[in-house]
Order: sequence, then structure tokens, then C-alpha cells
Amino acid sequence: MKRFLVFSILTAALAFSFTVEAKTPSRGPASDVPVAAQSKVLKDSVKKSREDDDGIVYYFTKIKGSYYLRRVNVKFDALKAKLDESLKTKAEISVTYDSVELNILEVN
Repeated sequence: MKRFLVFSILTAALAFSFTVEAKTPSRGPASDVPVAAQSKVLKDSVKKSREDDDGIVYYFTKIKGSYYLRRVNVKFDALKAKLDESLKTKAEISVTYDSVELNILEVN
């Protein structure tokens, strides 16, 4: 009976870990939905930023949450310059982002 109980608990824990892992979102492009259908625009000024190995996380003044500028973006340097200018001057900018992953796609 004791072995059956231990086996049942281990089986349930293992099944739960696979279920949780399958629902965890990845930080990559969603290939089956067109980018235009996923993108949204926000207008705000940059409050602060934080760099990591893969890019820069930006936080905005009025908008809650964070948005990510990936280094693999072909326009990385130009977009970073615009975002950093907004951080410095507190000027409002228009940011197009991927609504699924919250990756920054364009800055105007």
C-alpha cells in the first residue's frame, strides 16, 4: 500500500510538470500568426531601461509592464537610439510591439 501511494504521488507530480512545461510560453517569434495581426502601438515616454545578454528591457511612464528590444532585431541600434532619447528627454514616442511576446518592433 505504501509503495502504491508513493508511486501515485510520483506519477501525479511527473504528469503535472509536463502539463506546466507545455503551457510555458517561449520567447521566440510566433510563426503561425502574421506579425501584422500581432502588433499593437503604444504612445508613451521611456521611464527606465535595463540591459541583459539578449537585449534591453524598457519600462514606460504611463504603461504598466515591460517591453523588450532584442539584439537580433535588424534595426536594433536605430531603435535603441530613439528609445534612449525618449528616456533622456522624457519625450513621448510611438512604439509598435508584438502583442504576444511584447517585443519592440518599431519606434517613431
